[in-house]
Amino acid sequence: MDNSRSGAAVRHPWSTLTAVCLAGMLVGLDGTALTVAGPEMGRSAGASFGELQWIANAYLVALALALLPAGRLADRAGRRRVFLTGVAGFGLASALVAAGTTSELLIAFRGLQGLCAALLQPAALALVRSAFGRDRLELALGIWGATSAAAIAAGPILAGVVVHAFGWPAVFLLNVPVALAVVVVTGYRVAESRAAGPGGGAAELLRTPGVAIGTALTAVAFFALFGLLFCLTLYLQNLRGLDPVRTGEWLLPVTSSVVLGAPLGGALVARFGPRGPAAGGFALLAAGIAGLLVLGTGTAWPATVPATVVTGVGTGVALIAATQLIVASAPEAMSAQASALQQVATQLGGAAGIAVLSAVVSWRVAAGLPANGPVDEAAQGRGAGAAAFVPGLHAAVLVAAAVIALGAVLALGIRPGSAGMAADPAGPPAPPSQVDGDGGHQQ
Repeated sequence: MDNSRSGAAVRHPWSTLTAVCLAGMLVGLDGTALTVAGPEMGRSAGASFGELQWIANAYLVALALALLPAGRLADRAGRRRVFLTGVAGFGLASALVAAGTTSELLIAFRGLQGLCAALLQPAALALVRSAFGRDRLELALGIWGATSAAAIAAGPILAGVVVHAFGWPAVFLLNVPVALAVVVVTGYRVAESRAAGPGGGAAELLRTPGVAIGTALTAVAFFALFGLLFCLTLYLQNLRGLDPVRTGEWLLPVTSSVVLGAPLGGALVARFGPRGPAAGGFALLAAGIAGLLVLGTGTAWPATVPATVVTGVGTGVALIAATQLIVASAPEAMSAQASALQQVATQLGGAAGIAVLSAVVSWRVAAGLPANGPVDEAAQGRGAGAAAFVPGLHAAVLVAAAVIALGAVLALGIRPGSAGMAADPAGPPAPPSQVDGDGGHQQ
């Protein structure tokens, strides 16, 4: 695995980006595929409804708890080393999930998957920053965002086909060869990167100009995106009677448009800096969300396409601008922690969006029903609940659009030049000189 020339480590930025994108697709596909594979998993393991919830949530809990410690570990121990550990562990955990026969085993192995995802995700963006440097970081982040969105969009559809043809374990077994490919590419073509000097904690990182506002913008974007996707899934499955695969097809314009918006956002940030693209992306996103007010009890799919496409493009542009603001503003010694912070904002913003917007829907549905009418989610798709659900969905849409509009105003507060590649306060990174003991390369 010697990539050195004349004793110096060789950077392979495109190989690094390939490995990072494949790992991101691995996690994205796995997360969204579970929405389709989950019920079949529960039936095969004889899981109760509560156990089925934990099969899904064990991953999320482990991920959320481990992200910030994993980012700090990557900065100190080496981003390549931690990334490799996370990818190899994710592949192994996926094989164990596929072999799981009881709900207890599935919960434990899903938790292990979440822990490994926490190891690989912060280290991934830190490796990209190290490999590409300031001049091409926006382009790399745009490609990373597009591939991640493509994986999320394809997850439910791919899982539906695989589960139908081969059963639910095949969904997780697909992760194994992808993880192996990432390990090979990383082992031979990715240089090691670690902090040269001491780094601080998350509180210090949030005091860095640009990082706090980028984190807030990320949380705001995922508040609206995850919350609305949850409410739209209820609308499509409970009110319209669509199965999970058809639901994924209805939502495809949103997720696939993010694939277009992410590289566009990268190009715009490279040309104009993050302030204009972030504000414009959030404004576009607010307009797209407001366009979802067209939804009714019998709205045809083509009528929703303009709003969903605008929503997806705006999301891609806004998120890449916010991510670039976080990653590029952080000191080099804390770049993996900055990536972890971006992931934490994603998780917390999404969880808050689901909680708040679903509460808005439930409140509005309850207000529109007779005093003894049904208010649970299953009943919201039938009878009087169907008529009341649409105003509830519209109320959630208005709340989401208002929150995103506030995000656009917040983005206008980004100071010009605040996302220049930050220097390490302890000095520049160590020179790319020696191959380290585990076959990686110090850079």
